[in-house]
This record gives sequence, C-alpha cells and structure tokens, in this order.
Amino acid sequence: MIKKPRMARISKVEKESDEVKTLTFNIRSLLEDFSINYITPIPGQFLMVWVPGVDEIPMSLSHYAHDKNWSITVKKIGECTESLFNLREGDLIGIRGPFGNGFDIANNPDNGLNIIVGGGIGMSPLIPLVSQLINVKKTVIVIEGVKCNEDIIFKKFLEKNLTENETFFLSTDDGSCGYKGFATDLFNSIVDAEVKKGNEISQVYSCGPEIMLYELFRICEDLKIPFQASLERMMRCGFGMCGLCVLDPSGLRVCKEGPVFDSKILRTCDDFGKYCRDLSGKKFSI
Repeated sequence: MIKKPRMARISKVEKESDEVKTLTFNIRSLLEDFSINYITPIPGQFLMVWVPGVDEIPMSLSHYAHDKNWSITVKKIGECTESLFNLREGDLIGIRGPFGNGFDIANNPDNGLNIIVGGGIGMSPLIPLVSQLINVKKTVIVIEGVKCNEDIIFKKFLEKNLTENETFFLSTDDGSCGYKGFATDLFNSIVDAEVKKGNEISQVYSCGPEIMLYELFRICEDLKIPFQASLERMMRCGFGMCGLCVLDPSGLRVCKEGPVFDSKILRTCDDFGKYCRDLSGKKFSI
C-alpha cells in the first residue's frame, strides 16, 4: 500500500465519452524509489488522488495489471474531476492507496449466474471485477445503464472480453441504445427470464447512483439473491479518521469497512438509499 501521496506520471489518456476519460500511470518506479511492497488491488478498491493546487478525492481503480499499470476513469463533475479530466500524458498526479474492501467472489458458488449492474461512471470499479470473474470461469451477465447513447463507457472492452457464455446488455433512459428505460427495470426482466429458465443467480454486484443500488437491493431481497454494492460517500482521509463517510446507525466507514457492502450489512443501514453527508457532516437527502 502507498500510504503517503506519491507522484505518478500519466502515460496514457483514453477518451471514453465526451465527459469521461481513463488515465493510466505506471507505479513500478514509484514502488522502487520508496521501497514500497507491491500489493495487488482487489476489484472495488479505490485510490486517494491528489491534483496539486486543487484537491484530493477518492477514485476507483478501473484497471490494474501485473506490469504495474493502473488506471482511473474520471467524469467531469466538480472542480477536481474537471482538473483530472483536462490532464495530458506526462502530467503528474499524487496517489495513495489502494484503500477499502472490494468485491468478494471467494464464497461465490461455481454454478449460477453472476449479474453485474453499473450505472454511469459506476461501471469503473466493476471492470476489474468482470475481468476477475471471467478469469475464474464464472458465467457473467453485465448490464450498463446510462442516460443516452453518448454516455456509454467501456463498450469496446466489454464486447471484446465477454465470451459466448457471457452477455452484455445496455439500457438508456431515452432509448437511444439498447433497452429504453432504467437499468433496474432491465435487471428485473433479465432476472425474471433467467429464473423461468431454471437458472440460478449466484450473486449480483453493482455500483452507481444510490437510488439505483437501493432498488436493486430491494429486488434481490425479495428474490433472496445475494447482493453486493459499492457505495459512494464524502471522503477526506481514506482510512477511517475523518468520519464523513460513516453509515448510520452502525458507524461503519465506507472508506475502511467498505466501499463494498453485502446484503447482510445493507439491511442494517438506515441511511442506505435515503441520505448521506456533506463536508460539514450535515445530512442531505439522496
């Protein structure tokens, strides 16, 4: 783990959509220069990314490889994400991490379907998960939900890497590509069809807007399907000190015990799907 901010040079910038880019950097020399032991990340873990003179924010890892190339995928939302979006090859960013607990596939049955549902930029931490599930020969269905055709990300990767045993579905709010409607509605219809075929659903993994996550959780609870979700909360430290990302009433920290939580924990969260906190700690509705 990289505990202090260390500078990494961006080696590649890929445009995913008009508002989304993937930034790749190699950490090999960074590890050697500071005598840091390499730890392979887990799908769903995140980095704290520092843009000098702007801010430091949490960013999910959207790719990592044995050659020490790591990637983050950024959407222009605020000041810091826009600064990241505008960076070019050769620019420096500060990174520390990876932090948190990722998606768990260890207790996943060998048989059955694994359904992955991503909403918008929430697809980012799910891409390493897709790769890992494919590598261990799991059967995968991927659903990506976006507002319109222009917002689709990782389409080339998913179409290239999903085999005939896996399926990739798209949903758009405006119907410009794939299913017209919300990802949750598409998920419901796919689950319905698979259950009628007699297929078992081993696990559902998801990341995206919390309203979407809560609806997926509700459906999975009704059907008794195991569910894991990556939550987003305000984070400043990344290792559990500031308390901005705590879940009520348990006090579990999204940066430390999360960001991925399973059904058992989500059942105990009063704020899941309802509210989170701003930088002052004040609650606001999702």
